[in-house]
Amino acid sequence: MQLIVMLLGTVAILTLLSGLITFFGAKKGDRMRSAWFLAAASFAFIWMTSIIFFLAAGPEKVSTIDWHAKWVFVSAILIDVSFLGYVAWKEKYGKYLTFFFLVVGLIISAFIFAKTDSLYNGIVLSVTGNSIILNIGPLYISYILFFCAVVPAIVITLIKQYLSARSSRKRGGDLTIMISFAISSVLIVVTEVILPILGNWNLIWIGPLALSATIITFYYTILRYRALNLSSIWLKIFSYVVLLSSLAIIYMIIFALVFMSIFRGSMPSAEVIILNFIMVMVFLVLMPAINELYVHIKSLISDQTPKHKDTK
Repeated sequence: MQLIVMLLGTVAILTLLSGLITFFGAKKGDRMRSAWFLAAASFAFIWMTSIIFFLAAGPEKVSTIDWHAKWVFVSAILIDVSFLGYVAWKEKYGKYLTFFFLVVGLIISAFIFAKTDSLYNGIVLSVTGNSIILNIGPLYISYILFFCAVVPAIVITLIKQYLSARSSRKRGGDLTIMISFAISSVLIVVTEVILPILGNWNLIWIGPLALSATIITFYYTILRYRALNLSSIWLKIFSYVVLLSSLAIIYMIIFALVFMSIFRGSMPSAEVIILNFIMVMVFLVLMPAINELYVHIKSLISDQTPKHKDTK
């Protein structure tokens, strides 16, 4: 569980950074769409951290975990509204569609905060895994129907833009987003809707990872296909952050697998994970300086090496 919490925390921060860098790096003409992208990344960050608190909460946190549970549901609504705003804002109908779903989403969110017992009957915190006892009533059905409407709206908008795109670059960006959004939506439906209805909350950490991959893919289309105009300095900053974070995540997964194989399935403690994470981040941050030092030493050695003329 410590590894999952650390992994979710890392991707949550990376997701928020992607939104911030996109917003502050976007040029004036794309500032509104970049604002929707920042909103999607920010609510995704809230969603991920709420799930982290829910997964890590012990029985003594029963009085505070209800607040995080509410935000698991509410932030999910606002994420998809923000996604719709990002993909559809250029079109006139997209503005009206985004505004409509925003109003409906806020109404459902208000009922979730005001009438929580209409959404779920209680929260179970135990050492075997935390869970929420859902109340499959009008509020929960409205919550599900909202996604059944907003997700197709996002997909239809993407398909429409793909078909009307005149350049291969624009088509490539739209197709990449559609594939990523479709894959993450399927994973989220399975792990965040179907399995919880069946009483299984053990895999809800998969949804945030899938969503973070989608947001990074959105940024990839900005970088590769110029979906938004960003200044070059911000592109370099984010590319470096993504590279460092991705290498750190890969290292932590490998470290945990090796640790479990050596110690017969036992997970490393939180202190060990944090220490390893800090060490690998320090190494990655210093890597450019190490590379420069290596190049400098290599040049010095080559200068000191005597040059011999070939003789016959």
